[in-house]
Amino acid sequence: MRLIGVATQRKTSEGGALFGLLEAYLEALASQGLAYVLIPPQPEAALERLLRHLDGVILPGGGDVDPTLYGEEPLPELGEVDPERDGLEVFLARYAAEKGLPLLGVCRGIQVLNVALGGSLHQDLGRAGFPLQHYQKSPPAWGALGHEVELLGESPLDRLFPRRFRVNSYHHQGLKRLGEGLRPVAQAPDGLVEAVVLEGHPLYLGVQWHPERLPHHRPLFGLLREV
Repeated sequence: MRLIGVATQRKTSEGGALFGLLEAYLEALASQGLAYVLIPPQPEAALERLLRHLDGVILPGGGDVDPTLYGEEPLPELGEVDPERDGLEVFLARYAAEKGLPLLGVCRGIQVLNVALGGSLHQDLGRAGFPLQHYQKSPPAWGALGHEVELLGESPLDRLFPRRFRVNSYHHQGLKRLGEGLRPVAQAPDGLVEAVVLEGHPLYLGVQWHPERLPHHRPLFGLLREV
């Protein structure tokens, strides 16, 4: 059984920071026959030892990415950032790109892998002039479908979806300048990039929507089993 590492999310409590993951990701991994281990922030040497035993990595959704990582000052619309989590996930994204380790980035995850490879983000899509509503209402609408996306050229998504299909959408940031070696493979009707792959990599895929919340999209996680 393939063992997948998943970067954790931070939640602050009275006793200190808690590191965990939303249940939907664990359900999605289990549905595809994948074992998993959670990866909290830790020294890079420890991360490297751990990653040598893994068959893939997931960068899950979450808060905004710190714009100073791509050389911009924060705009007023920027939400809460977590520099420690940013550091962990940028390291994971760069390691996976360099070593050929399969990686799936979900929502925030596609933004992190883009920044890790030298790209930048729109800090707020409304301010940037994108007309489409990319942030649906909060749960219980997590599983509701929103706007359409269109596939662009060859990618692993071709095996799972038709050329045009609908996705859920819960983000106000998005990809601007693409990172080195990344190729867009899906876009929204307003032109925002919705999925990317890294050229020449066995599986380095980022999607802007939340497949863990859509049962018929969970085979996306199964791609980590096939590499």
